[in-house]
This record gives sequence, C-alpha cells and structure tokens, in this order.
Amino acid sequence: MVLKGDSVKANKYQQLLAIKKDKVLRFRGDSSDCVLCPAITGRVFAEVCGQPMHRIDLDCVAKPDRPFNNFGGANCWPAPEGGKFAFHYRGNEWYVQECLNQQPYEVVSAQRDSATIEKTVVLTNRLGTKVETLMKRDFRLLPSPPALLKGQRLQGFLSYQTADSFTILNELTPEQVLIGAWTLEQFDASETTVSFCAVRSPQTAINFDFYKPPVERITYYRNGFTYQTDGLSRAQIGVKKAAGASCIGFHDLSRKLLCLREIIGHKGDLYFNMADNDQPGGPFSAADNYSIFNADADFGTFFELETLGGAHVENGFVKGSELVSLTTFAMFEDGEDMRSLVAQQIGG
Repeated sequence: MVLKGDSVKANKYQQLLAIKKDKVLRFRGDSSDCVLCPAITGRVFAEVCGQPMHRIDLDCVAKPDRPFNNFGGANCWPAPEGGKFAFHYRGNEWYVQECLNQQPYEVVSAQRDSATIEKTVVLTNRLGTKVETLMKRDFRLLPSPPALLKGQRLQGFLSYQTADSFTILNELTPEQVLIGAWTLEQFDASETTVSFCAVRSPQTAINFDFYKPPVERITYYRNGFTYQTDGLSRAQIGVKKAAGASCIGFHDLSRKLLCLREIIGHKGDLYFNMADNDQPGGPFSAADNYSIFNADADFGTFFELETLGGAHVENGFVKGSELVSLTTFAMFEDGEDMRSLVAQQIGG
C-alpha cells in the first residue's frame, strides 16, 4: 500500500493510518506521531523519526475476525491469565473473551494531547464468576522525556502516559475474583533487540514460574539484567514487586533506539500470580509488577514489555485495579551514547 502523494512504500504505521483513517485519535510531537485506537481494543501505536515503534499486524487491523485479534501496539487487559481466577481460560482452553477481543471503546473526551476512552463489559473468570466492569484508558502525550534522558543527544523522542483501570460494578469478594490492570506493549524482535531491567539484587529479582526458564538468555549485572529478546525462543519472566525495579526497557543498536517502560502510579496493593500456568502454589505464589515475554517464530517474531497492577480491596470487596504507566521511545544520534546510558543504569 502506498499513501497518496508518497513515492515510496509507506511503513506499517502509515499503512495503519490509511486503513483506519478517521477512526483513530491522533497525537503529534515535533519528531513523533502516535494514535489511540478505540475501535481496535484501545491500543496505542507510535512512530518516531519516521520509524514504527510497535509490532503491527496489518492484516488483523484490516480484518479483525480472529479468535484473538493480536493487532500489536500497546494493549491493556485483565490479569491473571492462568490459575483458578484466570480471565483467559475456559476450562483448559485458552481463549480471549469477546468483549476484550472485539468490543470497541467509546470516546469520553479528546484534546490535542490527551484522551479518555471507556467501555462497560462483563468478564467471566475460570471459576465462572461474572464480573461487571468498567474498563477505562486515559492517554496523555508528554511534552518532554524523563529526567534520565536529559542532556542526551537525540534525533527524536516520544513519551506518553496511560492510566488503565478496571472498576468492578457488582459486589464480589477475593474468594470470587482477583483482577489487575495489565499493559502489554509488543515490539518486532530481531538479533539486535535486547531487553533489560534496572533493579538492585537482580539475581533474586526474577520470577521464572512461567514456561521453561530462559536462563541462558539472561545476563546479570550489578544493578540489573539483560534478556535477549530476539523472538526466537518462547519464554517469559516476571520481576518481583518486592525487588523494587525502577524500569524495564529494550535497546536496538541497529536503529539507535531506546525504549523505557515504568510504573508511576497504581491503586491496588493485593498482588497475585498473573502467569499463564496452573499455579500449583496458588494465586498468591507470585507477585510481579513487571514482565518480559519473548515469542518464537511459530507464535510470531516479537516480544513484549509489560506492567502489572494489583487488586484494590475495600471492606472485603474487590473494587478493581488501576495502573499508571509511562512509555518513552528515544532515537539517539550516537548508538554508543545509548549503550553507555543503559550500562550506567544496570551497572554493566
């Protein structure tokens, strides 16, 4: 697909705009462009310096008729995925509920640099509990990058904040439901994409209770670790909330690209195991607030950086969950400056 007036083939982000046209909320910076997409499950997609930042499945965007419409971009859905409170299982069958997979958001408000979208859904967990829920996403474009990037020589940047919440409308106890806001941002993987986490005592910070532990792909440093996320070996890790990680991210030296994701606010202190497994130790056998997922060629050559919130319980009832996350993309002028910055953060 070539956009009108362009002499070269448009990138995937531009093609997404051409497909969705006026069905997106668009926000522009000096060197960046991003969209919030109410019609495709409220996902965010971004471009910096003419380069797409997220994985984008254009076929799915054009024809969203799959059992799981994995469009790419930045998504929010409810945790946990597995265990007895799972929102993504029907018995032993993994599935995505229709209200998460197809139902669009309604636009509550939209300004030049912010927007609010929401939808009311009925979720069913593995126990069969019906959860009447208001799902809400507040998006805000930020005028400057985080303090960490102050003084860095950048070609361009994009920073945005998402406040994602689930407000439970019926009366349910923690014995009936656990729910956490869970954001997942998908990126195209390659041999040059390496994820990292800035955290003290990194050797004890990781929760490996997902699939086969990817220990051979993890390197520990003084104040963090790296994870080789090349999209060729399916695995997932969590970062324990108790470890106090400051951020997760990835860098791509081939593009001089740095991405940072950090939690800057939450409402809900009851953290639980969100993993896609049977959770033999029970729902409280883990408590992560960050996670990194690496896919494989069969599943799709991508990886994810994820933030997680806990459940808010009041007077014996689960009220919902709220999570405020900050995502930043920075294109550096010199790749060595980027490498040095990451090394400083993780003690490499």
